[in-house]
Amino acid sequence: MARQRKPQTRFSRHEYKATWMALAQTSEQAMMSVTGSLDEDQAQATAAHTRRVLAASVGIKPDDVILEIGCGIGRVGRELAPRCQRWIGCDVSPNMLAYAQQRLAAFDNVELVEVSGFDLRPIPDASVDLVYCTVVFMHLDEWDRYNYVLEARRVLRPGGRIFVDNFNLCSDEGWQVFELHRQFMPAERPPQIGKSSTPQELETYLRRAGFHEVKIAEQGAWVQGYAIK
Repeated sequence: MARQRKPQTRFSRHEYKATWMALAQTSEQAMMSVTGSLDEDQAQATAAHTRRVLAASVGIKPDDVILEIGCGIGRVGRELAPRCQRWIGCDVSPNMLAYAQQRLAAFDNVELVEVSGFDLRPIPDASVDLVYCTVVFMHLDEWDRYNYVLEARRVLRPGGRIFVDNFNLCSDEGWQVFELHRQFMPAERPPQIGKSSTPQELETYLRRAGFHEVKIAEQGAWVQGYAIK
């Protein structure tokens, strides 16, 4: 029997806002789109892991103003808000931000900001100590990844830190993800389908944007890049 074709999406990959609005019509749908599961314990376990990765790489300080690019439902924000002066969650989808507001309602040091999908225009220059972007680059085209790195440098104070990651094309585990996604016929690829990075790509973005003390770490399926302004 011939494989049935999935319905073609009505959005193109660059239509980030429309895509992530559609993927967050309900809280359950938003949770699935962000974590792949409705298990709250699992979501918090992965958020705690991200917190530990950030603490070990760029550090988390009590007086930090921290900004997340692509905060989704505020999964990681709930881990970081109690540990910093102010946490800013930026996302392209107002639906995601509405669910993040519910999740983070107990914190008075949280700010949620809707962005375009290409920049951090609402955020003032040199106003943030740490910018991180995790499990988001895979959903962006390469130019938009780099633009967010440039924007991160703009909003960071001197000495501020940046952290970005993606699944690593050069690792065996990352290659398996690449092969899995390759099975989609071009017309069937969902606009949010994950696209990999290489260590060289992330390093190039950080260096070209003017960051220094650039470090690249490869951990299983993932590659991480972090640096200082």
